Amino acid sequence: MRFEVVAAFVIGILLPLLETCRRGIGMWSVDFTTMFEDYVAGALLLIGGWASVKARPWGALFLELAWAYVTGMMGGSFWYQLEDTFRSAAQEPHNLLVVIVKFLLWSACVVSLILSFRRALHARSS
Repeated sequence: MRFEVVAAFVIGILLPLLETCRRGIGMWSVDFTTMFEDYVAGALLLIGGWASVKARPWGALFLELAWAYVTGMMGGSFWYQLEDTFRSAAQEPHNLLVVIVKFLLWSACVVSLILSFRRALHARSS
């Protein structure tokens, strides 16, 4: 299986799981949007991964769109976390670990976006 498809399943599960572990289930009542966006991103990746594995005609394009959404979301999240770290404004107990995990997730998203873009282009020309 291709990297971007495997990553879609792994990150699609990890995003909501990590966010819930990081902030706690009670965060849903405090900041619904922050929690919900990770669940939406996970769902998009899982649908895109499934559609690609099942070779649906729309699978390659949907996976590309899912990766574009998640890459943008993770990019903003990573860069804001990094900026807070440099400004010493980060208030999380394990801030360095959060920065590292977000960087790794964002990097995997960028690579997966590039690979899914190439796959979508190839599928279109076939």
